Amino acid sequence: MLLADNHVTDIKIVISKNASPEEKHAVHELRQFLRAVSDTTFPLADDGGPLTGPAIIIGSAANPNKHIDFDCSGLGNEGFRITISGGRITIAGNKPRGAMYGVYGFLEDYVGIRFYTKDFTYIPKRQTLCVPDGIDDTQIPVLEYRDPYYGQNFDPDWHLRNKSNTTMSRLEIMHGGKMEYAGFVHTFNWLVPVEEYFDDHPEYFSMINGERVKERTQLCLTNPDVLKIAVAGVRRWLNEYPDANIVSVSQNDWTNACECPECAAIDAAEGARSGSLLYFVNRVAEDIERDYPNLIIDTLAYQYTRKPPKHIRPRKNVAVRLCSIECCFAHPLSECTVNASFSKRSWTQSDFNTFDADLRGWAQICGRLHIWDYVTNFAHYLSPFPNFKVLKPNIKYFIANNVTGIFEEGNTAGDQAVELNHLRQYLLAKLLWNPDLDVERIAGEFVNIYFGGAAQAILEYIDLIHKQITPDTHMGIYDSPKSAYYPESMIKQADMLFDRAETLADDEQILHRVKLCRLSVYYLKMARMPLGAKRDAAVDFIVDNAARYGVTQIRESRGLKEWRGYLKTHEI
Repeated sequence: MLLADNHVTDIKIVISKNASPEEKHAVHELRQFLRAVSDTTFPLADDGGPLTGPAIIIGSAANPNKHIDFDCSGLGNEGFRITISGGRITIAGNKPRGAMYGVYGFLEDYVGIRFYTKDFTYIPKRQTLCVPDGIDDTQIPVLEYRDPYYGQNFDPDWHLRNKSNTTMSRLEIMHGGKMEYAGFVHTFNWLVPVEEYFDDHPEYFSMINGERVKERTQLCLTNPDVLKIAVAGVRRWLNEYPDANIVSVSQNDWTNACECPECAAIDAAEGARSGSLLYFVNRVAEDIERDYPNLIIDTLAYQYTRKPPKHIRPRKNVAVRLCSIECCFAHPLSECTVNASFSKRSWTQSDFNTFDADLRGWAQICGRLHIWDYVTNFAHYLSPFPNFKVLKPNIKYFIANNVTGIFEEGNTAGDQAVELNHLRQYLLAKLLWNPDLDVERIAGEFVNIYFGGAAQAILEYIDLIHKQITPDTHMGIYDSPKSAYYPESMIKQADMLFDRAETLADDEQILHRVKLCRLSVYYLKMARMPLGAKRDAAVDFIVDNAARYGVTQIRESRGLKEWRGYLKTHEI
């Protein structure tokens, strides 16, 4: 089907007279990107009159376009259907984002646009723009919550265009909104602040070895006053954030679960410390449901609460978010024999099954199971993290076990382009929407376009770091840059590949991308140097360049200045 030829088109874009803000935004995006591709302005019309001639028709069930002749009811809230036949292109879906996602799906799959990064959209130029005829394409996401999280990319347009409904981005009404949290995670101390209550009411907090503790404490989950205060806190949040559709009631980010007789009795009966947690969260959810029947109360199955309880079941308005923090990320989670580590933890193996057993256990009892997954080295953001081959199998594994939402936590600060994270975030967004996509094809296409003449060297580097992973290699999210899967031979080869990539870079922008990626290799070399002047110079080179490229942290929760001093005085 011919859309435009030599800057001329006879196709109009037709929307409902009652189009929503989301649909109007979708049409705006469609027109601007078609113009960018073909240098052609497509005229706009509404559905008030008869439809004659070729057209692109946009609509939804909520604001019916009278020229759409199929039912959208089976598409859910975010699915869409595209038909191309007889000179007509129809793109339709339901509120909030179905029609918009349909527009981006059309632009990607049939026009060839790629929304690679917040700063780089690939737009093919076409004097003659055609799309295939005879298309009937329906896409419905499996996951209700899709979040490829990186701290420097909350750009709403990037997330919308890549069909991510992350809670962190600035998605607004015209974007169809998002999964809006009130209190994102680790909220116990926000709901019942220890600073406010402990001195007068130590009984509100964890009993450890017979004494109530103030430092790094959790809540006493069987105390009735704690329940009242927490419920009041949730209701206060909902008044402050009326658009919220999910609220986190979840443990603080440390151990020290309450061992008072009442909490301990529940945990003993349930065979897991998640017992008292879910007992408490269910009671909060029951109270809130009376006034907010569609609200989700979210909690964590994290560290000491990862193991599911024997008898207690999450209420229908409770989402449990299972965390994979202890796991090996070198191999697919469903296959790795070492997917939990206890040697460096203060909790015991009795708090866990294997991750696989815990996932399957929660899948059997949860109507709404979410995942918090990890896709970077949090102790060393610049270290290579060869996990590209596990992204797809892990997401498919989660979905096969009834998971309905996935949060993929990457680099939480700094420029997310370090350590190939632009590519990783893009792949995650694509897979969270459609876990059956061909990852190697998509990654190869990205690298070839993004790195231009240097692409082949970058592809060889990606292959090189993944070749170090063997069946006996295990990779955690806090591993040293001196780990065995970074051998000297690999570092030397990587250096040569980057020498070649810099020589082949087409222009200054691509050279910038190559050099930013190369910081990972410099970081591995620096880590092997003994303390002293040579190491100090290497540290200064890495930190100064990281800052120049917009990186603010190269370790979670430590700024560049602090980390510079640490690297000069400590082995890592």
